[in-house]
Amino acid sequence: MNQRITKLRHNLAEAGLDALLISTFENRLYLSGFTGSAGFLFITDSELILATDSRYTEQASIQATNFNIKLISAKLDWFAGLVESSGSKKIGFEADDISFNMHQALLSKINQSNSDKTKHVEMVSTSNFVSNLRQVKTSDEIQILEKVCSITDEAMDTVTPDIVAGMTEKELSWLLEQAMRNLGGEKMSFDVIVAAGPNGALPHHRPDSSKLKSGDSVVIDMGCVYQNYCSDLTRTIVVDEPDDKFKKIYKTVLDAQIKAEKEARPGMSGADIDDLARSVIREAGFGEYFGHSLGHGVGLQVHEQPWISANSKNIVNPGMVFTVEPGIYIPGWGGVRIEDVVVMQETGVELLNKAKKMTI
Repeated sequence: MNQRITKLRHNLAEAGLDALLISTFENRLYLSGFTGSAGFLFITDSELILATDSRYTEQASIQATNFNIKLISAKLDWFAGLVESSGSKKIGFEADDISFNMHQALLSKINQSNSDKTKHVEMVSTSNFVSNLRQVKTSDEIQILEKVCSITDEAMDTVTPDIVAGMTEKELSWLLEQAMRNLGGEKMSFDVIVAAGPNGALPHHRPDSSKLKSGDSVVIDMGCVYQNYCSDLTRTIVVDEPDDKFKKIYKTVLDAQIKAEKEARPGMSGADIDDLARSVIREAGFGEYFGHSLGHGVGLQVHEQPWISANSKNIVNPGMVFTVEPGIYIPGWGGVRIEDVVVMQETGVELLNKAKKMTI
């Protein structure tokens, strides 16, 4: 935590900010260790304050030992008090999280103060100030991500051999969720996706009462949370035997994934890595059926930086963890998606997922 705070304070000084108000759950957790669902961090060059309500003050004192805990209420007087006591004049806030109304309410409280120390205070919009720090994972973070990916792998490999025609998507999704929980998953990182047959053409289809039929392709996308870190895994299987069309599409998607995972290197942009896979699908004649980005970062959030997309300018450096998930989706037929979580190392990517893939 100390190294994270040191980096943040360095960035605050470079940005000319006296303080940063942090409201996003994941950023609070990353910097303080506090897992409560409500609260703010107020960080200056000399102070670390965690402001939360009476439900969480004891928890905060246990989890965030480097922070001074301040009891707050909904009236926001506490914020004006922090501004006054710190003497901060330029205060950054997380514009991607704090609403316009909240921003106005915070400013109003400052302006209502009669103290000279709260005059000429400026609230400065910031974006990705902390999430940029979160992109490069430490060895401890990668170890946790390896564990949560292994839980998801084992659940997938345990359940999929027992898939048979006649099961419903809902039944299969529940079996997968149960397996992840039984193996140590604390909660799901998102609702399990099971998309059979034509439903597979919908990348984020919600499982319903549709029954799996012989010959159906089945897209399974799932993930869980372990020690606050997320996994995200997709495999596509076939009920009984695949036909030639499925074989062709599956091989194309798998080849695209293999190329991206083999050729991605540190220093490449998200767009560069995206094109490694997209070019394979495009050259096979399926370019119009691959509509989403190749991947995204994974960590405290299941979708975070770096973005691996056709327009991404994110530079992928060693220690960054992200997904590689090409797909082809054909309306009326179905879809194929294969997804791994990988970590960029000095010479290329290392796969964190080991779940089995079909052999075509």
